[in-house]
Amino acid sequence: MKVPHIPSKIKIAIFIAGGLFGIYAALGFYLLPMLVKSKLPALIQQQTGRKASVATVRFDPFSLQLSLQGFALQEPDDRLFVGFDGFFIDINALQSISQTALVIDKVSLNKPVVRIAKGKDGTFNFKDLLKDSNEAEQDDGKVFPVNIAKLSMTEGKLDWEDAHFSSPEKETAYPINLVIDNLTTQADKPSNLGLSLELNSGGKLDWQGAISLNPMSSSGHIKLEKVQLPRIRALALQDFVQLDLQGYELFEADYKAAYVNNQFNVNLNQGKFELHDFQVFQNSQDKPLVKMVRFAVQGIGFNLEKHELTVESVSANDADFKAWLNPDGVFSYQPLLPIAKAEEAPDEPVEKTSWSIKVNNIALNNCGLTFEDQTLKKPITITAKPINFQLTNFNNEAGASLPFQLSVGLNETGLIKLDGNTVIEPLSAQIAVDVKDVDLEKFQAYVDKFARLDVINGALAIDGKLLVAKSAQDKLDIKFTGNTKIADLITRDQLKNKDFVKWENLALNGMDVDLPANQYSAETLIINKPYARVIIKKDKTVNFGDIMIADKNVEKGKQDATVKAAKNTQTDAQKPKFKLGKIQVIDGSSDFSDLSLILPFAAQIKSLDGGASNISSEQKSTIKVDLKGTAYDLAPVDVKGEISPYLGDYDVTVNFTGMPMPLISSYMVQFAGYKVEKGKMSLELNYKVANRELTASNNILIDQFELGEKVENPNAVSLPLELAVALMKDSEGKIKIHVPISGSLEDPKFSVSHILVDALVNSISKVITSPFRALASLIGSEEDLSTIDFAAGDAVLTKSQISKLGDLAKALKSRPVLKLEIKGAAYQEQDWPAVSDDALYDQLKKIKAAEVNKQGGRKIRAEHVVISDQDYRRLMEQLFAEKFPLMVEKSLLGTLRLVGSKADTSTDEFYAVAKQKLSAIIKPEEQRLKNLAAERAQAIANYIVQKGGIANERVFILDTAIDPVREGSGIVSLLSLKAD
Repeated sequence: MKVPHIPSKIKIAIFIAGGLFGIYAALGFYLLPMLVKSKLPALIQQQTGRKASVATVRFDPFSLQLSLQGFALQEPDDRLFVGFDGFFIDINALQSISQTALVIDKVSLNKPVVRIAKGKDGTFNFKDLLKDSNEAEQDDGKVFPVNIAKLSMTEGKLDWEDAHFSSPEKETAYPINLVIDNLTTQADKPSNLGLSLELNSGGKLDWQGAISLNPMSSSGHIKLEKVQLPRIRALALQDFVQLDLQGYELFEADYKAAYVNNQFNVNLNQGKFELHDFQVFQNSQDKPLVKMVRFAVQGIGFNLEKHELTVESVSANDADFKAWLNPDGVFSYQPLLPIAKAEEAPDEPVEKTSWSIKVNNIALNNCGLTFEDQTLKKPITITAKPINFQLTNFNNEAGASLPFQLSVGLNETGLIKLDGNTVIEPLSAQIAVDVKDVDLEKFQAYVDKFARLDVINGALAIDGKLLVAKSAQDKLDIKFTGNTKIADLITRDQLKNKDFVKWENLALNGMDVDLPANQYSAETLIINKPYARVIIKKDKTVNFGDIMIADKNVEKGKQDATVKAAKNTQTDAQKPKFKLGKIQVIDGSSDFSDLSLILPFAAQIKSLDGGASNISSEQKSTIKVDLKGTAYDLAPVDVKGEISPYLGDYDVTVNFTGMPMPLISSYMVQFAGYKVEKGKMSLELNYKVANRELTASNNILIDQFELGEKVENPNAVSLPLELAVALMKDSEGKIKIHVPISGSLEDPKFSVSHILVDALVNSISKVITSPFRALASLIGSEEDLSTIDFAAGDAVLTKSQISKLGDLAKALKSRPVLKLEIKGAAYQEQDWPAVSDDALYDQLKKIKAAEVNKQGGRKIRAEHVVISDQDYRRLMEQLFAEKFPLMVEKSLLGTLRLVGSKADTSTDEFYAVAKQKLSAIIKPEEQRLKNLAAERAQAIANYIVQKGGIANERVFILDTAIDPVREGSGIVSLLSLKAD
């Protein structure tokens, strides 16, 4: 066979081509990998300052396939920063040439590892790798055409470390798998994307969709599930949330995202967010603040460009919330809230774009809240369960009406229901309020803060409509119309362990509260079977003062000054305006005790009915009062009148009928030092105040009054009450007293109680100091029956005095308990001259008796001597001559005569002078005057008994008196009265 001849030029060309091919193959298969392996780490270290290494480099120059194995890039501290087991890239040269673009059939990365760390100063471990902004290459905006048929990453790993938190945290995402088909930089050509990763702590991300690089956009479905909430808090919320979170979440949604013309837009559809086994713990507590099995937000729609957020439903079932105030007053949820940091105001106002938010349904079902107030001395726990809340068609558009219903069970027995509509912008709400059976006993610890009072029972109820609106002044306007009541209230005094205030039912009906206008009104306040225990203590303070606990932290002076200043600065428009149509009391009662008395007093008032009307803050308002009740179940009590509190005018009448006086014996002891044995008292008290002037009428009627035993009381009035009672009783045994009082309330010393006591004492004193005037008034006489007049030296009753004694006897018959005392009196200056003749006569009888006894025979006493007229003259001459020898002389006939006068014993003139002179030298004899006084007393007594018909045992003659104190110069015997 003949071999064809090849020209030498062709041979040379083939040889050259073969040599070039061999060189290309040698460079591709051997030299380039060796250069990359040896030079790449050095180049990387030169550019980054970090060590790098590559285990194996392979390159196929014919298929343009490159693979790297065992690559590692270290951090400055020699820890691994980035690495992978294998990297493979397959470039399609023919397609690249035909498409004038870089066409890559496959890019794969196997087991890549990346470590990202954030230091304490907040910088990342790759900060040194970032180019300075001044050195960054300029981007001409053109996108290099690249087409990658398949891009994949398998078993990737991301290590995250964060040391800038107070508690450094780590997390690992592994495995990370990524597949992208037909990735291209050509415009409007999407690529298919699949990404999944799992967190070492739990949780998984699954992302399926399409992605476009020119322009940047993506769409698809993303799902993030079972991410543990403690890891979210630890990795992202340490500085914002100080509470421990438990549970895991689920989030998934269909999405569309794009970045066009420097604007980013995201759309979400059919989104869903759930929290499972969600719990919130305070760091130092074991009990969870919040606990719910499932919290779900369904049907989430989100449009960033249009600023729209729509939600189909938000729900939580069987959630349990716990909250408390710690002893320092810090709210348990306060650490959950981020601390707002002050930001500098921008130089120019930033225009804010409003969002449109719509939620079709919000529901809380069978939730519960337990609140504990640890600031109290005895911590109190309030439970609210079940809590059911329903809000439909939520819309934040201006004027949108949002209907809602809220039902809360309170402390097992109570129930709170709110049903209404609210508007977010402008804020307003119309709410129907229904509160039932709220147990007040559960709030005892709050009562302990201001009163020593135990709430034993009581249930609060409220029904009505609440209106809330935001005013133009950015303030909340709150109005309420409705009713409220407290049923079966029982409070007990902690000091005495006795009922203090209680009632069967208290209802405030027809309420109308307008807080912005500061106006409050109600139609009726009805109190059924109210009771109060009132005690006046020994120091005259009332037990209400012991019940209330004063604020020790407030100085009284400062407090008073503050209150006074507040009142002074308060304008009429700011003052509260109130109106209450009627207060009605039904079957009220009270226990009243006065321990300030020497004998403690206690009284009961029962069956109190009535009330008051027209109670108002208007300055000219007049309150009408009408109350009826009984004291001790025996004595009716009636209170009627009108009160003008702002004008200070009163016109009130109080009537007590048939009050058993022994029951108020304690006040009698305090007033007069006597108990009351018997009697009934009726009072009619009328008090009027007009223009600050008081005019009062006190009418007292006492029936069958009898004083009891005397009780020592140094403060009692010093009055002979037995006599006063006897004088004041009429023939039927009744005492009528009218005590008017008046005075100016402007007088700082004015005291109604003191004036009333003084007036009553004066009224009784007037009777006692003028008892006979009181007796005379009984028979219509104005004469002074306390004295009986006599002629000088005489004990015979005159006609006028007999008439007086007749009147006195008549009056004494109407006062059978009175006793008459008669004090006979004589007056030396007036009576002795009239009785001195009898004394002279007795002296003459003594001289005669001496003469008879001198003659011998039977002895005789002077009082038995009888003197004849002849002996009288003889003895007178003899005694006159003996006592006044210089005044007599003998006549030529031997008879006596007056010196320098012709009057002798034969004339009456002589005896008249002798009698006058002898009587003058006789000293007044007390006994003779006493005898005269006794005769006068006897004359009065005889008439009163014998003629007046007064029993002898009621008439007493007292020891006689000489020259007693008297009014005027009359010769009188004094009368006085006594009572058993």
